[in-house]
Amino acid sequence: MTQNYTKLLKSFLPGIFTIGIYTATAQSSADTLRYTSQQAESIFLQNNLPLLAEKLNIAQADAKILQAKAWPNPNFSLSEVQLFTNSTTDESPALFGNFWANRTFAAQVEQLVHTAGKRKKNIILETRNKQLAESSFTDLLQALKAEFRQAASELLYLQRVQNDLLYQQSEVSTLMHAQQAQYKEGNISQTELYRLKALMISLQAEVNDLNEQMTDRQKSLKTLMAVNPKSHLLLTDSVNTTAAAVFRQHSLDELIDLAIKQNASILSARNETQISEAQLAIERANRVPDVTLNLNYDRNGNNQLNFLGAGFAVDLPFFNRNKGNIRAAQLEVQKSGLMEKNKVAEISNSVVKTWQDLNKSITLYESIDKDYIDKLGIMTKGIIRNFTQRNMSLLEFLDFFESFRDSKEKYYEAIKNISLKKEDLNYLTGADL
Repeated sequence: MTQNYTKLLKSFLPGIFTIGIYTATAQSSADTLRYTSQQAESIFLQNNLPLLAEKLNIAQADAKILQAKAWPNPNFSLSEVQLFTNSTTDESPALFGNFWANRTFAAQVEQLVHTAGKRKKNIILETRNKQLAESSFTDLLQALKAEFRQAASELLYLQRVQNDLLYQQSEVSTLMHAQQAQYKEGNISQTELYRLKALMISLQAEVNDLNEQMTDRQKSLKTLMAVNPKSHLLLTDSVNTTAAAVFRQHSLDELIDLAIKQNASILSARNETQISEAQLAIERANRVPDVTLNLNYDRNGNNQLNFLGAGFAVDLPFFNRNKGNIRAAQLEVQKSGLMEKNKVAEISNSVVKTWQDLNKSITLYESIDKDYIDKLGIMTKGIIRNFTQRNMSLLEFLDFFESFRDSKEKYYEAIKNISLKKEDLNYLTGADL
């Protein structure tokens, strides 16, 4: 059984180290993009394709406002053109020269005139639609910024954990080689050596798992930034120890007020209500019929040779007073108002929950002894030295090693959680706190 285990380790370890070397080589051979989070965010804001597409909706809304301002085109019609003459045709002079003698035709120009301020109300409607497009763009921008910053925070967390794991892996590798020499001299048991090899395999497996998570976060960030998919993204931010203190400056009531005033989802819901109200105003105006003015000319078809007349046309609102459309528009206003109130309640409750979660994360972060965290690297070297000098048992060494590693990860995780919840709060309040 022991011999089989030895063979398994000998066959497995080279593969593990080969994977680690391949990963490092692949990353170094690829184009590495080194940015701070702020630099990466600037590239994201310039290049993000969904943002560029959403911005076109605002330009489309401007075009629709321009169209709403245009007057209806006049209509010209030519009729009663006499194709031939016969013996019953009355004589009449030519139109000019010898052209169109003894013949008739009629021409008319019509102009539609909107009543009850319909043109102005349609301009207001399209203006409200533009405001909706702007708030939708803002909502997408804030959502993508939050997504980008959270992905960046997670990538930074993974990079820091990986750096610590690689450091620990290097130290354990040095220790393991020293212990192999001790094993050959018969100073330690085979069990102790195998336990260290098992620790080495565990560390490498964690590094590989972190590499997969990092490539997943890089995929998200590179898609948002629209950069070369073959590149390797490396964020160079230092650990931010001041972020937690910033949020103590804002009260919960202040944040709720900010959200109600600035949250893009609430603004969109508010714009929907305004659009419904503008549509209702148009439907009410549609009760009043539009007027068509006309000017007509008749050549030799009336009691005089050149007849010039004017007139108008208007629908008589006997049967259709647009009551159904007005009622439907009134109900739409009520629906939009209810949805707006629901959105305010939803965002307000989300602000409260996120604020509470953020405070818990800050409390956890502040409870961590930073001096202890700063000294973990030195302490790791210390326990390795003590174990090598036989001042502590293998179990004590493994216990200390695991607790040190877990403490550092929890520290980085606390920083990450503050960043994630901070961006949730930024999105909800529509601010950059």
